[in-house]
Order: sequence, then C-alpha cells, then structure tokens
Amino acid sequence: MTLYSEHAVVLRTWKLGEADRIISMYGAQSGKIRAVAKGVRKTRTKFGARLEPISYVNVQCWKGRELDIVTQVDSVELFPGIKSDLERLRKGLGIVEVIEELVGDSLADFEIFRLLVKVLHRLEQGDSHYLLSGFLWRLLQVQGLAPQLGNCVECGEEGKGLTRFSASGSGLVCASHGDSVAISRDAVSVIAWMCDGELSRALALGDSPVRLEVEALAVSQIEALLNHKVKALHLGGY
Repeated sequence: MTLYSEHAVVLRTWKLGEADRIISMYGAQSGKIRAVAKGVRKTRTKFGARLEPISYVNVQCWKGRELDIVTQVDSVELFPGIKSDLERLRKGLGIVEVIEELVGDSLADFEIFRLLVKVLHRLEQGDSHYLLSGFLWRLLQVQGLAPQLGNCVECGEEGKGLTRFSASGSGLVCASHGDSVAISRDAVSVIAWMCDGELSRALALGDSPVRLEVEALAVSQIEALLNHKVKALHLGGY
C-alpha cells in the first residue's frame, strides 16, 4: 500500500462496525477520498472532532483497493463559528453535501477545492445573504454546468425579454415552453455575476426578494441535475 498526505475538507461520515467510520473528503490534489478511520467512534480516540463534516484537515492515509485507511489527522481549521450557529451550520452542511453529491468520484479539481475552502472561511467570518447561492452557482460554472442566460435553451431565441427559467433545461426559456418558473431580470444579472466569479459584487447587496429567488433557483438547478433533493439545503424549512 502507498502512504500519502493530503489537505482535505470532510464532507460526510458513515458508521462502520462498532467503532469505525467511513470518511468522505475532498482533497486538494486527490479529489474525492473515501477512507476508514479505525476506532474513531471510541470515546478516547485521538481523531475525534477532526473528522467531522465541515472540517479542514491535513490527513495521512494508506491507499487501499476500495477504501483508504486514515493513519493521522491534523486540524487546519474546524470552523467553530459555523458549527455554533444554526443558520451558518445549515449552509455549511448544504455546501459539503452538494460537493459530496454533485462532484464525481474520479474528479480531482483544485479549483473546486479552493472554492470550497474559500466559502467555508467566508462563512466562518460571518454570514452573508448571497453566500450560499453564490457558491452553488459558481460551482456549477466550474464544473461546466452553468445555466444558459443569453438565449432560450429550447429554441435558441435571443432576447433580454426572456422571463422564464427551466431547471431541467438549465437556462432561460421562452414563455411558450413548459417546465419553467418566472425569473426577474435582477435575478438573471446576479446569477451571471456569480457564475463569472464576481461573488463580491453579489455579497455587497442587501437582503431582498431577489436573494430568495436566486437561492431557490440555484437549489432547483442542483437538484434537477441530481434528480433528488439535497437534504441539508432544506433544513430549517427552506
């Protein structure tokens, strides 16, 4: 077996046997990692909270056939501010669950890792109205899944007068096409900023109905791609 070290963010954990856990992480160089942390559920384990979701760690593992084996974990950032605030925790769990569900197992992309760490650090510093939706739209862009906002995805018609959005089609559509919801021009502009990496421009905006619109459309787009709900995004009645 090969021993390797990796900076990674913990996404999800599963119980394994009486004392072990399977840990899903996203690493800077390795992409998706699944490894067994032996004895981690014992009261006096040295790993403890370091391998809980929404934790940024430096992990050492033995490479295995199906699952790697965790041998050492050092904390880089445990994000206590996120974990002590229910609303920030909801968003943090949504962020890591989307990475777990949407990003393929074989994909190693430093841009995704950097985006993930950056948004968690920003959430640790304090919440922002557009932070969650900004992450979701930018992640779609990085993965080549950004919505089409310049013309109708069904017939190709151009025009700033397009006022409907199709999650299944991933973009704006003419009013004559079904399976769509209304979208304001302000929401189209904000989504375009986010996809283009201009998140700071959106974060400077105050709360408004546009924020709810942009976030709801982001969630619907993600869930249309997955074909199921992302549970953490609906915690707290969202």
